[in-house]
Amino acid sequence: MERHERLERTAVLSALRWGVRLAFAALGIGIVVALVRQVGAETLCLILRDAAPWLPLVVVLEAARVGTDALATYAAYGPDAGKLLPIRVLARAALVARAVSSIAPAGRTAAEATKAAFLAPWAGAAAATAAAATGQAVTLVSGGILSVPCAAAAYVISGASPITMALVLHAALLVTAGTGIRVAMRAPWLGALAGRLSRRAGAHVHAMQARSRETSLLPPGPIAATLLGRAIQVAQYAILARAVGAATGVSRALVAEGASMVALAVGAFVPAQVGVSEGAFAWSADVLGATVPQALAIALLGHALEAFFVAVGALVPLLWRAPAPPDERPEH
Repeated sequence: MERHERLERTAVLSALRWGVRLAFAALGIGIVVALVRQVGAETLCLILRDAAPWLPLVVVLEAARVGTDALATYAAYGPDAGKLLPIRVLARAALVARAVSSIAPAGRTAAEATKAAFLAPWAGAAAATAAAATGQAVTLVSGGILSVPCAAAAYVISGASPITMALVLHAALLVTAGTGIRVAMRAPWLGALAGRLSRRAGAHVHAMQARSRETSLLPPGPIAATLLGRAIQVAQYAILARAVGAATGVSRALVAEGASMVALAVGAFVPAQVGVSEGAFAWSADVLGATVPQALAIALLGHALEAFFVAVGALVPLLWRAPAPPDERPEH
């Protein structure tokens, strides 16, 4: 009877989760439809047609961003990374994680969990968990760091506008949250709490914390690699602005990056941020130096890029076989 009740509760919770996801997805699609109707589908199609020749360059840059993500993960494993991680295994995991980050709610967290699952057979569960949590933390910290020049650029263009204030708040929250994760990963109370729950959980957390202490509180290697990836994304937005005929320049590209990060934070649980990014770009069109149709086109081109890498990530496990993991694995 008790087992039946547990299964029933699990089914209800699963249905609720799917219901919430579908509701968010429907809301996002509704926002997109409303914006397209507002700007005119014909106008938008003309802009997208003229911008299409620039997409291959943006795809190449996105592949470079996947490389910086893999580099950040490699650095998060600390001094033993070279012994633990075959490069092709890491590259395969990074491509699949890139697809997951685009479609899953809380995409970055899901992506780090995906990489941990792919890499644990080689590195061990403790090291993979520590690297995944570090990856999540440095993503937040690097986002907060980059939000500072984005906010400065927004201030130069628009003064103390809503987008400027949003980016200032975004910077403070992300650096605080990322640092907090790293502090918790090394804190004795976390292992003690896990040990009270179960001996096995306590042992796993203690092993993870030992791995976490092999790198500094805010490890410079993963942060630098993640910042490099974000700098590449700024370049992508500069190219997309040029492609749709909007104003170009470093300041405008930084504001576009800032708008994208704010949209990602606000729409973390919206699948692929459909509707959220379109709304954010349309809302900040003046600061971006774009018309609303041009700003909306930038967001839609971003979704086209996401769709391409989702397709790549879906094909990788089918076409790229992983080598067999070692018989003797590190501690779990």
